[in-house]
Amino acid sequence: MKITYHNGANAAETKTFKDVAEFIMLQLREIPAIQDHYEVDEVSIDGKKVEFKGTIGDLFDFYNH
Repeated sequence: MKITYHNGANAAETKTFKDVAEFIMLQLREIPAIQDHYEVDEVSIDGKKVEFKGTIGDLFDFYNH
């Protein structure tokens, strides 16, 4: 899973996770891997783009159902 987002300085950053489960696990920590309010630019899983628009928190909610 690869997530490209805009950070607090409005600069694009990319983080890669082994899979969705790792993303969920790391977001559940006291200090999450990525701040929930950052806007997502692009998400891909196994090299395939996922249609998604929202924040990191929205992405977490989308997959943590």
